[in-house]
Amino acid sequence: MANRPYSCDTFVVLPPLTDSNFRIFGKNSDRPANEVQEVILVSNEHTSENKDFVQCTHISIPQVSTTYRCILSKPAWCWGAEMGANEHGVCIGNEAVFSKIPYESRENALTGLDIVRLSLERCKTAKSAVTCIGELVEKYGQGGACFHASANFSYGYDNSFLIVDNEEAWSVETCNRVWVAKQIKEGYYSMSNVYSIEDDYTLQSDNLEKFAQDNQLWNSKEKLNFAETFQGSSPCTDARLKAGRKLLETFTKNGNFSVFDMISILRDDQAGICVDDRTRGVRTTSSQVSLLTTTKNSLFNACHLLTGTPNPKQSVFKPFIFLENANLGPLTVSTPEEITSQCIHPLYSAHQKANWETVNRQRLQNFEHEEIMEIINKLKSDDTKDDACLETLFHNSVETEIELLREHPTTV
Repeated sequence: MANRPYSCDTFVVLPPLTDSNFRIFGKNSDRPANEVQEVILVSNEHTSENKDFVQCTHISIPQVSTTYRCILSKPAWCWGAEMGANEHGVCIGNEAVFSKIPYESRENALTGLDIVRLSLERCKTAKSAVTCIGELVEKYGQGGACFHASANFSYGYDNSFLIVDNEEAWSVETCNRVWVAKQIKEGYYSMSNVYSIEDDYTLQSDNLEKFAQDNQLWNSKEKLNFAETFQGSSPCTDARLKAGRKLLETFTKNGNFSVFDMISILRDDQAGICVDDRTRGVRTTSSQVSLLTTTKNSLFNACHLLTGTPNPKQSVFKPFIFLENANLGPLTVSTPEEITSQCIHPLYSAHQKANWETVNRQRLQNFEHEEIMEIINKLKSDDTKDDACLETLFHNSVETEIELLREHPTTV
């Protein structure tokens, strides 16, 4: 019997609720337990392979003239990404949503993960990413397998997106080829696996009302309520959405919400935000937190923290900054020789082989805290010195994490 899919939560907290007026983005990616997520750096250079067309997970679409560097956390088996950020400080995470429009009968099209990656590659601002997502959804639709065959997850899904940059935050929700969007102007916001935009959207697809009428979902007597109109039968309830927003309410009460508060939320298993469900075969497979300044720093104005490994409670959030010569190194990317149904990379392998009964988790978190504090202090200061060691910051952090884990091997 096939498993039902289960997905994730995405959060944003805006000034003035945050430390030093940062914009703080966070996401857990909950996917099949046997799925490996890579953390990769995508170049802005076009080669013969992607100059004219882009081969996405299931279909090929025309390339655009200019693309941007991106850091992505992505299932190793597919082209698209669960979450990521680009060199202009745009961050995007997606959520599975389950609509009344049957997914299984659709032809191959774009997946939500493809749309995340395409939008990050093509957009310099959150607002332009909203436009890009809308255009992709309307032109190509959503369809095709959302999981590797080995996961035994036979269901597909539509998608919602949370998009944040240094100036704006937007929520976009979709159903097949239609969409709506609303701007998040203050406070905090989260998305889970249910539709949550009702009639409070400010942007929409041109074909929205006609699509709803053609599918006999709307009577045209009042403004279309997107969530009410399209929410279908779902394996997910709004319990996690409510739990996530309650955590945001609690952590923002002092008006000094920090990157460490966002990490704490992503590690919260009591509220179900951090998942390790052995029965359903689902777990949190990777996590991201991004810190965006509201004032332009001549060196950098954002830092992105990614795990690339399952369970944020035992993973390290490792920092990456888009400097001119920044690189990730090879330790979170599967090499061709290692590609199997799981596509294991070296960091993932180190986590698999570690004896977690003896691993000193506090030591890992102390290392993480020191690394993050160093970056936060740079973001808060006027230090514009280009520190060469920041170019390999993520790679160096991965190396240290692997070394700490290898001190506690599993005994056979």
